[in-house]
Amino acid sequence: MVGLKKALKEGRRALGTWVTINHPDVVDILSTLPFDWLVFDMEHSPLDVSDLEILMMPLKGTEVTPIVRVPWNDMVVIKRVLDVGAEGVLIPWVNSRQEAEAAVRYMRYPPRGVRGVGPRRCIRYGERSFLDYYRRFEDEELVLIVQIETAKAIDNLEDILSVEGIDVAYVGPMDLSVNLGIPTMFDHPRFREALDKVLKVCEKYGVTPGIHTFSIEQAKKYAEEGFRFIALMSDQRGLTSAFKSMLSEFGR
Repeated sequence: MVGLKKALKEGRRALGTWVTINHPDVVDILSTLPFDWLVFDMEHSPLDVSDLEILMMPLKGTEVTPIVRVPWNDMVVIKRVLDVGAEGVLIPWVNSRQEAEAAVRYMRYPPRGVRGVGPRRCIRYGERSFLDYYRRFEDEELVLIVQIETAKAIDNLEDILSVEGIDVAYVGPMDLSVNLGIPTMFDHPRFREALDKVLKVCEKYGVTPGIHTFSIEQAKKYAEEGFRFIALMSDQRGLTSAFKSMLSEFGR
């Protein structure tokens, strides 16, 4: 089994989807599919830390990496989701080097960071040695993803991605297009220019380029362009899309 972080460093493509529905059956179903990762969304869906601890349980013993998009670049929330077993954190709205550096510090224990010590499910309630987790896990396994979703982030991209400890730069197309003043215009020259810059700066600093997609056609297109951490819609959108397709066969 190759961990997600190692796979990304080796230049492999990693596919996943987003969990927004608050029921472990959804995660259990998704865990039967060959996803590399799942993102549990705390920013735009009704999931809290207590929900996450239960929702991530079906992934135990699988090769699917649980990642949490926290609601903000917040030290307290980040340490709590890591303590309950998240193996990656996606930070929204990272617009500067200072914010990127803060995210790295919040992910790590002292002396390199400021994460408080209170491990819970992340060490399987004592089954795993804390010292092993402390010495190895945060360096070799934990994945840090920063979300690139504003014009300011694009302007400061070199400063952001030159920060050591960032594994993935993840484009949020909806927010980025809105913040560029071209909502949902994903073929607009300004949007395309932003994506090109993400790809180039990621390559320069050895960071994996990632992006959210809304259809298989879009996902394949971005994969061909060089994006390697690719979200295939979400649980809710995948469910809606599948049934819409079937209903259309009956003229509905």
